[in-house]
Amino acid sequence: MIAHHPASVQPVDLDLAQVRARMERYAPQVAELVRRYPVRRAILLQVLHLVQQEFGWVPRVAIRWAAEVSGVSPVHAFSVVEFYTMYRQVPMGRHLIQVCHTMCCHIQGSEQLIAHLERRLGIRCGETTADGLFSLVRVECLALCGTGPGVMIDDQAIGPTPHPLGGELREEHLAVPNFHPTPAVLDAWIDFLREQAARAPHPGRHHEHDALGGLIIGSAGHPGAEGASAQPLPADYAPACPAFKVAARRDGEQAVITWVNDPLLTVRCTVERSQDRGASWQPVAEVGGKEQRACVAQPAGVAAAYRIIAHEKTRSARPSAVVEVPG
Repeated sequence: MIAHHPASVQPVDLDLAQVRARMERYAPQVAELVRRYPVRRAILLQVLHLVQQEFGWVPRVAIRWAAEVSGVSPVHAFSVVEFYTMYRQVPMGRHLIQVCHTMCCHIQGSEQLIAHLERRLGIRCGETTADGLFSLVRVECLALCGTGPGVMIDDQAIGPTPHPLGGELREEHLAVPNFHPTPAVLDAWIDFLREQAARAPHPGRHHEHDALGGLIIGSAGHPGAEGASAQPLPADYAPACPAFKVAARRDGEQAVITWVNDPLLTVRCTVERSQDRGASWQPVAEVGGKEQRACVAQPAGVAAAYRIIAHEKTRSARPSAVVEVPG
């Protein structure tokens, strides 16, 4: 999760026509996303990731394009970018260094690590080096608590099981028993990436990989999509949640039955009784889904068994466990 950057410092050298032209190459991915969701606005998050893949950040004018192809208003799309902090609203360096500063990593030294990186790079968190090579940000949890402080460089978690950056990585940077990122390890990474940048010019885009993790074109799609073979599931494809913790006791000339069900989903419950050891069942009471209690007449000397059937709008649950009330 990348820290928020004020959108007021966005460059303004783009217009909507230029964005449309640059994003044209993503038409197959957009079409595939539309096929996967029965509601078009559901593609917005993924489309914004495609924008960030192309530009390295999310320009304000590109938010208008994302809203256009997703069938939502520009205000709605902008509110999504503002809410999800992984969308970067200002240009970033060629390599993004993220350091977790939440509690678990804080007590493992994240503040000292951040201070070291600020001195080494000559910038403050949220800034980019003058050569455009590194951006440094504070982030919330990276799920690296066990090897904290959590650090990521681009999409690479700095941990004991590395995936080579750009097909090239010096293993000695990470071959440390009981690995935890240290200033020396991060210095080695910075040196390595500077050397790599000197050998290879900037590719022009920050993220040449597929931002959506290898989107497969031509999938089955959602039911109703062009060429899809899937069928919509019926409303009662899964049973309702049954009543449980059923209990019963005699109270004079009546039986009191109690149970627990889901009061948010259960619309009503039917109490059924058997007086022939479960060979047949007859409904003897019906109560609302939130009541979870029923009293029914049961004369002294007459034994009976009870069970509960919970009902939702269009679905009925399987019968509950059976409880007995002696005569």
